Amino acid sequence: MRDINLIAVDLGASSGRIVSGEFTKNGPEIKEIFRFGNRPVHIAGGLYWDYMKLFQDIKYGLNMAENEVGALASFSVDTWGVDYGLLSRYGEVVAAPHSYRDQRTTVDLSAFGQLMPAAQLFQTTGVYPQQINSNLQLFSDLRRYPEYSGLVAQVLLMPDFMNYLFSGIAETEYTIASTTGLLNAEKWQWDIPLMTKLGIPTPWFGKPVVGGRVLGPILPAIREEMGLTSPLQVVMGPGHDTAAGLLAVPLMRHPDKPTAFLSSGTWSIMGIPTKAPITNDTAFANGLTNEGAFDGSNLLLKNLTGLWIIQELQREWSLKGDSISFERMTSEADHATSIHAYIDTGADVFAQPGGMSEKIHDYLISTLQPLPKTRGELIRLVLESIAYSYRDTLEKIEEAAGVRVEQIAMFGGGIQNRVLVQLTADVTGLPVITGPIEGSATGNLVAQLQVQNMATDDEVQEIVTALSDAKQCLPTAEKEVDTAYRLYKSAIASHQLS
Repeated sequence: MRDINLIAVDLGASSGRIVSGEFTKNGPEIKEIFRFGNRPVHIAGGLYWDYMKLFQDIKYGLNMAENEVGALASFSVDTWGVDYGLLSRYGEVVAAPHSYRDQRTTVDLSAFGQLMPAAQLFQTTGVYPQQINSNLQLFSDLRRYPEYSGLVAQVLLMPDFMNYLFSGIAETEYTIASTTGLLNAEKWQWDIPLMTKLGIPTPWFGKPVVGGRVLGPILPAIREEMGLTSPLQVVMGPGHDTAAGLLAVPLMRHPDKPTAFLSSGTWSIMGIPTKAPITNDTAFANGLTNEGAFDGSNLLLKNLTGLWIIQELQREWSLKGDSISFERMTSEADHATSIHAYIDTGADVFAQPGGMSEKIHDYLISTLQPLPKTRGELIRLVLESIAYSYRDTLEKIEEAAGVRVEQIAMFGGGIQNRVLVQLTADVTGLPVITGPIEGSATGNLVAQLQVQNMATDDEVQEIVTALSDAKQCLPTAEKEVDTAYRLYKSAIASHQLS
């Protein structure tokens, strides 16, 4: 393949990044060029994404990238799921995109549920019903702003929305469309009867594009404004960051045995690839959901709390003047002995920031469990609880899909916590293969190579392998794990009954 420079625009719900990928005869190299904040803004009782700031930050980042690495061939955008922008028939932005945390949907939950009961909705779409989902957001928008039915001509999910702002081309990418809860689980096309029942105009959505495509060059006005000299193409890659991340994991591209993926960071996503959506009663009862992969296949998965509680503990201690690095926290947990006390990391009480150590203390008291005597014991019990939540989720996925997983591919920032990686191997009894740390951005870049036919399949696999820096972690503590797992499940059940 020829030497090429590509850019990944990787937008998260708290920050965004411009990441360059330099692909030369000396091998691939990725590096972060620019990081910027991305926080929803409270305006007039609503919670909105500041898309104008994102637009400006991306433009600035592209300019920085060209100055630092040279001519740029293309860029692609990946984001979180469910949120969207609204366009008029003239291509104008009708309103700023709401954040999925906006509470406007609360008042419409009952009416939505009466039209489409949760179990029926899951059977129809394969997406587990949640208040954040696009289907409920759009239903709520139309009840609150009925004039939208005449003003809006097109709905674009966030990565497609940002692609539009840069290219002027409005198209819908498959992986991000799969998060809406509006695609039919069997056909993976828009479910017209469902949308009609919810009052959502079907012309608002374009046909989902599988496998991506080149949308076209960046708008001339933007090139001129930013002084860009590169023939920069806007590429529709995997719009959803989960799907992008999987493209960067060597084991998930060509698994040699049944493999579960585990994206580990502030939040975790655990799942398996399947040929078709799994919508049976077991999947619904266990809160599993289905999302699209970049090649058009399916991902059966569950969203979990990851290192959020650990991060909150660090923030809490720092505010009290006891600054501690994540490396030190990991070391203290590694040297601590398990007290066999556990928390439900997904419990509502831990979802909001602040007072995390007190919340854990109260949880342990209410479930009649031992209390940690040292900071290391506290950190360790949180990490053990995260690992056991992984095992619990894996068992539910295996039951719903009728498979037996033989290894776990773990990627994302969480793999830097060696204690969590080892605990994950120990409690599941499975080998854990880690890498890469930079999942979504790497997958974004790899997808651009594929979409533009810049590299062969073998070359892409070599690139992914080189960037993943894969390491294997084997289970070492099988004897006491099952007993501890029973204690974990007992603690969870006790809290749910309290």
